[in-house]
Amino acid sequence: MRQKIAFLTTIFPMNDDFLTDFFNSLEEQTFKKFDIIVVNDGYEQFDTIKKRYIHLNIIELPYKNTPSKNREYGINYVKKMGYDIVIFGDSDDYFENNRIEKSIELLRGHDIVVNDLSLFNSNGIYNHKYLSNRIKNHTIIDFDFILEKNIFGLSNTAIRLNLLDSVDFDPSLIAVDWYLFSLLLLKAKHTIFTNETQTFYRQYSDNTIGMGEITLENIQNILKVKKTHYALMQKHLPYYEELYNNVIELDNTKDFSNLSTLTMQYPFWWELNT
Repeated sequence: MRQKIAFLTTIFPMNDDFLTDFFNSLEEQTFKKFDIIVVNDGYEQFDTIKKRYIHLNIIELPYKNTPSKNREYGINYVKKMGYDIVIFGDSDDYFENNRIEKSIELLRGHDIVVNDLSLFNSNGIYNHKYLSNRIKNHTIIDFDFILEKNIFGLSNTAIRLNLLDSVDFDPSLIAVDWYLFSLLLLKAKHTIFTNETQTFYRQYSDNTIGMGEITLENIQNILKVKKTHYALMQKHLPYYEELYNNVIELDNTKDFSNLSTLTMQYPFWWELNT
């Protein structure tokens, strides 16, 4: 029996050129038999998109809520509709044309696939295969790896849906991806990193946070994300209480001078090393 494959995204009022890049890359995928599930939070001309990409099977879910609840709605939909695999992709990014094919291939022997990122902005790609600077191809990733940092985004991951129950995200959750994959890695047996395909990760002002640089200006945002994440994860693993207290102490003292992350090459999301 053929597997049901969903490519899941959310959209919102945004630059039309971003959506063109996104859907063009999906139209050019080497694997063709998948559905694109779009949680639409306020993008008003989406019928035009659907008419332009008639060869793609696009399923629109109008829904307006917080970013975390929009993600929740889409994930619960693909689970309810009996999809076997969900591949995540942000609508302001685009993807190498073998991304779906490679994800499906690796999910035959693994529960989760996380693929590489190439960073780009309005001037083009400026950092090719960023994660490979620190992670080798086909590295097995475990739960401990993302205790204090993250490489799992909702634009460079794919999962087998038998791993996932329905989700209920806190509306205040910022790093939905970090929280979701922390929970999944608590029970996933096989998670693999690949640089044999990639997500082209757009760096611009509307990103919650980019990748590639930690500055004094964005440390406060990182601390905010970590406090929320660790507070929620304490419900699942007591060890997070210590991580939470460490972040509170750092936030209270505001002494960031000893953070090695400020000079680290290729930091990951939310990474603050002392």
